[in-house]
Amino acid sequence: MIDLTYRALRADDFDDVHAMVSHWSVARQLGRWPWPPQPAFTRGRCKPYEGHGFVWAVCIDDRVIGSMAVTNGELGYTFAPKVHGKGIGTRVARDAIAMAFADYDWTVLYASVWHDNPASAAILRKLGFVHWQTHYTRNPARLPTLVHQYRLPQPVWDRLRTAAQ
Repeated sequence: MIDLTYRALRADDFDDVHAMVSHWSVARQLGRWPWPPQPAFTRGRCKPYEGHGFVWAVCIDDRVIGSMAVTNGELGYTFAPKVHGKGIGTRVARDAIAMAFADYDWTVLYASVWHDNPASAAILRKLGFVHWQTHYTRNPARLPTLVHQYRLPQPVWDRLRTAAQ
């Protein structure tokens, strides 16, 4: 199993994060990231999160390979293409959901996925999220596109977690 660590993002993560979001396949799936990527925007994200929730740098040997966040009750993540398809997203999302429900006052978590990102939707469904609405929205990198929104009530998570043990 790949040895992962989670920690706050730091200014010295800029090179890893900017390289990751410089892939169109990554940036196009992010809700607020501009395209082409802007170094000033990336630098603004390479710092500890100060809002309600958390943002983790997901690292292998202290090099950022992705990020995982639950902020204001919404789960979000991105990973470098070199680690896609290796189960890392599911593993880290499971850890983030467990922490979000244990350490914060949320009774439901939400997540959004662009219509053309079936891998991310599969992660959410695997972890118990259920689709509840679809609509068009805009982001800085794309024209208006369909977004599927999912939600996971804590009782569902608790049942799934207990059943897995």
